[in-house]
Amino acid sequence: MKFGFGFPLSQLPLWLTVALGAVLLSVGALYWLEIRRKRRIALFVQHTLLPRLVGSYDERVRRPLFWFTVLGFAFLLLALAQPHWGRAWKEVRKHSRDVLVCLDISESMRATDLLPSRLERAKQKIVTLVDHSPGDRFGLIAFTGAAGLQCPMTLDHGYFKAVLSAVDTDSISREGTDIAAALAGAVEVFKDEDTKRDEFARDTRAILLISDGEEVSGDAIEMAREASQYCRVYVIGVGDPDGAEIEIPGWMAREGVRGAAARGMTHLSKLDEETLIRVADAGNGPYVAATPDDWDIEQIRGAMERLESRMVESDVRLQLVNRYQWPLTAAIALFAAEGFWLAAMPWLRAWKARRATQPRRETQHG
Repeated sequence: MKFGFGFPLSQLPLWLTVALGAVLLSVGALYWLEIRRKRRIALFVQHTLLPRLVGSYDERVRRPLFWFTVLGFAFLLLALAQPHWGRAWKEVRKHSRDVLVCLDISESMRATDLLPSRLERAKQKIVTLVDHSPGDRFGLIAFTGAAGLQCPMTLDHGYFKAVLSAVDTDSISREGTDIAAALAGAVEVFKDEDTKRDEFARDTRAILLISDGEEVSGDAIEMAREASQYCRVYVIGVGDPDGAEIEIPGWMAREGVRGAAARGMTHLSKLDEETLIRVADAGNGPYVAATPDDWDIEQIRGAMERLESRMVESDVRLQLVNRYQWPLTAAIALFAAEGFWLAAMPWLRAWKARRATQPRRETQHG
């Protein structure tokens, strides 16, 4: 018969160590409490004189309390481990949210104010979010002066990561940062999803816009407001508001793409937080500035948790049955027995006292 727990069997030694330590700690605590009780009694009368002064006094009456407590605690730990045995057919439902990532791959994303670069740090943030969202679908739109769908909505996170790693500043040739085009592309993707499924799932999906917001073309605010009718728009701003210098490629200088900045072959690229905050507000979502740690992703994950999830797959599988109710019932019974024993102790002592005085009366009568 197969046996399992609510955690991987590879973690069993760790759980056993923790459980044994907890049981030993409870045993130590009970012994300390018992010693403390005896010390309090000793303040009134010497412990060895108690049986003579109180005929019903017997330390053995208290011993079951110790075992009720220790065994009850052990069964409670076993219930927390969720033992599984026996098999039964169960319906397994997978619930998912849809997150369409709009990633800025313009030349300004090559700035190194966030090491190794804004673009590489943005990719790392996206991978972290995907790793912490195993049940959610992800898609990718890359954009500069134009936007293109790089990866359709998928549950295959390996494929999504492979596409993400291949995206760079040369993936789209048109220069600029057209956030409106990226949001418009995301809206079209969600419209197609609604048509295919014949449903409207606004509260189950979001756009995650990652950009430095520099050189915005198009009406990004108005497009974010339109996108909010189909999803929520989350925004992560990458870069330094004070700016960082980037080298202008030679072809851009020759073609005069950046005017005076291009003639100097460098450009001071700044994070435009004001625009990105307005985009987030129009999209009914939060704005978070990129941080060296994962605090920003935790904020986005918290916002995603408030989204609803929808069932994307249902299957019937033969699975081990969770039997946590059995040890939990045993733990409750033991703790209840401890309470009953405490209530019965005065009656037991009175009964022992009556038995102790009965021979004396018979002797005096004889």
